[in-house]
Amino acid sequence: MADKICRILITLCYFLICWLAGPVATAQPSKPFLLSKAPSTAEMRGHVDYFLDHERVFGIAEVSGAAFQKNFKPLATKTAEFGYTKAAIWLRFSVQSLADAEEDWRLHFRENFLQVLELYQISPQGAPVLLEQHQPDSPFSARSIRYPELVVAFTLPKGETHQFFLKYRSGGSSQLAFSIRSAQEFIDLAARKTAKNFIYYGMLLLLILIAFAAFIATQQVIFAAYSAYAGFGLLFIMHADGNTFQYLWPGLPLFNGYASILLGSGLIASGANFTRLFLATRKYHPWLDKILLALIFGEIALVVSTVAVDTQFVKKILVLLALTGTILFTVSGLIAARTRFKEVRFFVVAWTGAVISSGIMTSRHWLGIEISEEVQFDSMRIVFVLDAALMGAAILDRFNQLRQARADALQSSLSEAERNLRITRRLRDLEARYALARKFAESSNQRIADTVHDLRQPLHALRLNIQHMMDGQSSGSQAKTSGQIEETFTYLENLVSQKLDLSVEDVEVRDTSEVPDRVAMEEVLRNVQEMFAPEAAAKGVTLRSVASHAVVALPPLDVMRIVTNLVSNGIKYTQNGKVLFGMRRRNGALWLDVYDRGSGLSQYALEQMRLRNVRGDATAGTEGHGLGLSIVQSLVDKHGLRLQARLLPAGGSCVSVLLDPAPR
Repeated sequence: MADKICRILITLCYFLICWLAGPVATAQPSKPFLLSKAPSTAEMRGHVDYFLDHERVFGIAEVSGAAFQKNFKPLATKTAEFGYTKAAIWLRFSVQSLADAEEDWRLHFRENFLQVLELYQISPQGAPVLLEQHQPDSPFSARSIRYPELVVAFTLPKGETHQFFLKYRSGGSSQLAFSIRSAQEFIDLAARKTAKNFIYYGMLLLLILIAFAAFIATQQVIFAAYSAYAGFGLLFIMHADGNTFQYLWPGLPLFNGYASILLGSGLIASGANFTRLFLATRKYHPWLDKILLALIFGEIALVVSTVAVDTQFVKKILVLLALTGTILFTVSGLIAARTRFKEVRFFVVAWTGAVISSGIMTSRHWLGIEISEEVQFDSMRIVFVLDAALMGAAILDRFNQLRQARADALQSSLSEAERNLRITRRLRDLEARYALARKFAESSNQRIADTVHDLRQPLHALRLNIQHMMDGQSSGSQAKTSGQIEETFTYLENLVSQKLDLSVEDVEVRDTSEVPDRVAMEEVLRNVQEMFAPEAAAKGVTLRSVASHAVVALPPLDVMRIVTNLVSNGIKYTQNGKVLFGMRRRNGALWLDVYDRGSGLSQYALEQMRLRNVRGDATAGTEGHGLGLSIVQSLVDKHGLRLQARLLPAGGSCVSVLLDPAPR
């Protein structure tokens, strides 16, 4: 019983080991291709065997030997696909001609470039014949048939079965599909594919030129960014088709093997940059902008890393980054669409298509799903054309939205400007009213100060005269004093009457200057002499006037104010000595001169004292508010006269006013 159980367990273990080990390799070759018509790449299964030379040490002599055939295994997939491997891959297959005569055939590989390619043909009675050989440094001119993809010609006699050994190694994915066609069928196929490719290139190139022209015309950076993205896309597809190696750098095979990294990285980085500019992520989504910038710098770092990192691994990473990038661009568009749907709707649709195309490529390279390269690159062509059209529509739509936004903003600005204009006008009116009120207040304050100053000296003289009367003078002296009091009262009444007559309308509308009159200066000088005599005597100053028959054409009160203020200043700033005033003709002009023996008044001091509230001889201990010469200056300016001062050699000063003589 125990022996029976042991036999059963041993049998189960045997079947389990066989199941885990997989099918036992067979030394029998697969069925040959029957060349009555061109087989497709889908017919590889059951016709092709493979061997992986991981050490890359075997040549055609070893692999074609009878003893080596047991190392080949049947290909279980539609196309040859062994992932990203550095092994040399050997494919073995047989071809039997069913044609009526010997015929030329074309072995067409759906690959634009391989690091290593060796194709051998072995007839039933002959030795291996090398049909094609390429090394990593083989230029495009080394190809026997000048076509963007790898094509090898061979001849097959009627009814014979020949065996083929293909050795290849790829710098990227090891997927390889091929078909066998007659010479004429290949010519027709090449013509169709070339026309299709260049129609596609032309469409994409036209969109690039339009975008670049728009950049030149508008100086909008977004058009340049789109041109760069579409340009990298065009070059990437051309490189996948093999046209860049044929037309752009046919003598640079090593660069051609590396170009997919540069173009793929450039495509992802330019797509990220276009997304940043189109969505204005720096303004609206700063955190998203940082992610996109990280992707751009990550692509640059990936390219730089090829100095130390294996390029085959970098190419595989690029496939994954392409899918990651397109998903990121689409998500960025969806985030922006929450608030700016109309601006980004075409952008989101375009990148959604790019996600599908990148997903197809990733499924093949990372998940091992069998998808032909024809499907991959056709999907990329369709996506790029639609993507270019939709991106162009997105840009135009965005500019239409911006133009409408500008129009709305302009209308809003116009409304705001009209409102501001109304406010400005009201503000200007208020400012004018304020200036008028301020001017009136200043004028009123100035007139009040001038009036007080003009009243102070006559009142002082009046007080002294009244005091003299009360002290008991002779009848003659009393009569004289009474006359002086009457003249002072008259002057004060006229002065007060003039000041009370002014109003706001006088300041802005009415000319306040009185009509000029003929004033006899002899009477003015005499009245001023009598008015200030008591004050001068009280101070110990000799006051003297020089009689004059001059007649001036000025308002009497203004003449009186000029003389009284000048004489008052002369008395005020003379501590002891004499004050002399009178009329004098010099060079045909009529001058009022006031001489004093004070501290002296230069022209500069006169200029300073013309200012309001500025006093001269501040150390003399005199009283006053610094308004005397300011009042005289205002009257001089009012009537277009001239005021000047000079120092006297013996001390003191002379202040002069040029007066207008009355016509005879």
